[in-house]
Amino acid sequence: MTKKLFALMLGLLFLSCARTPDKKYYTLNYEPEALPSRHSPAPWPCTLRIKNFAVEAAYARPQVVYRKNPYELEYYFYRVWAVKPDVMMSDLVRKHLLALNLVKQVVLRYDEGEKPAYELQGSLESIEEYDSENTWFAHLDFSVRLVRTRDGAVIYTRDFDTRRQVQQREPEYVIMVLSQLADYSISSLAADLDGVFEKEYQSPQAAPADTTTPKQK
Repeated sequence: MTKKLFALMLGLLFLSCARTPDKKYYTLNYEPEALPSRHSPAPWPCTLRIKNFAVEAAYARPQVVYRKNPYELEYYFYRVWAVKPDVMMSDLVRKHLLALNLVKQVVLRYDEGEKPAYELQGSLESIEEYDSENTWFAHLDFSVRLVRTRDGAVIYTRDFDTRRQVQQREPEYVIMVLSQLADYSISSLAADLDGVFEKEYQSPQAAPADTTTPKQK
């Protein structure tokens, strides 16, 4: 009886120690900085729609992805995204462009304001932790294209595929470096868009009275 009681107490002690880990929820976050140079100090007089990003099927899930080789993906069980990665990336781009005051209006839906003169479409190809034997990397890859809604012309495309070493091998630091990669990539995107709109409008003063439609070339 004493042995059975001791075994029972030992089992209860083990169960109390084997506590289920708490889930941790992550999101990419940073403070956008002003572009070093602008083609116009005023926002371009148009409405830009950010279409919700498409996402590769392997990353269309809440779990944070990590891999140790090019052929196998693994998923953290207790480390997850606070929002879906495609929604998170779309919103990051929207917030970044709003913070820069690049255009008159940035929307996610057609019913939010004026009819968009342009639509930015994106695809999230990879957002992950990559573990080698002695080093961890953060890897972010997304592509975009800008469509002029008046005629459906694709006037800009680019793929942003970036990777950076993580100094401390902890998932929290991977998220921090992914945020830095997002900041760098979207800043580059904003600079590109500024150049595209400069070609479309030549200058804000030259834009037509109906600012939903760019100047005819």
